[in-house]
Amino acid sequence: MWHMTTKRILVLANSTKHHPKSCIAGRELLNEGGDKTKWGAWIRPVSNHDEGALDFVERRLADGKDPKPLDVMQLPLSGPENNPLQPENWLIQVGQPWIKESSLAPQVLPSLVEEPDDLWLQPGQKSDRANPAFLQHLSNLQSLYLVRPESFRFEIRSTTWESRAKKQLRGPFKYKRHHYGFTLTDPLISRKYFPVFRQSAEGYSKPNDASQILLCISLTPPFKDGLHYKVIATVFELPA
Repeated sequence: MWHMTTKRILVLANSTKHHPKSCIAGRELLNEGGDKTKWGAWIRPVSNHDEGALDFVERRLADGKDPKPLDVMQLPLSGPENNPLQPENWLIQVGQPWIKESSLAPQVLPSLVEEPDDLWLQPGQKSDRANPAFLQHLSNLQSLYLVRPESFRFEIRSTTWESRAKKQLRGPFKYKRHHYGFTLTDPLISRKYFPVFRQSAEGYSKPNDASQILLCISLTPPFKDGLHYKVIATVFELPA
């Protein structure tokens, strides 16, 4: 039986998942005594519904706002979800408020960058997806990374999903000599570069400074086709 525990995290993602639901994730801040802290593991607070997605009422702050990347939060959690393919998942404590302590400057981000050899690249499979059997055999699996890409741009394209045509925002990028193209689910960067998304033209466009981009990458729960998809949950633009 788990009892409520409170975790301090630096939010690194608040990404759209079946709007208006979202997925939040970040790195834990651990107290080393006195005023000293150190970075802990990734934590993804999840619900027990909608593949773990969080309703606004489950994640809103006392002032009615949504947590943003770089917010330092106190999260009331009931215990690990024990999901082997998303080991960072912790179940939220329903009915308990989320508390924002402060916000950190983006200059803290480079110290959190990780360097996996690849991003769950499954031989013979498209770069934006992987099947559970492949993932289960990866050693030290984690479903979240903060990486620095070697190149990055935006792509708007039309796609058909469940027999419906719609526009999709993607983020083609290069990382350790591999080319990737993931769906982009960061609502803040989407609003910044494509404020009228439905009227945005298809094709490629570049961020202000592609050399100063960091990406928070997340592996989703399995879709109806049984595959886990990879998304860009947050695009961070570092100050020059």
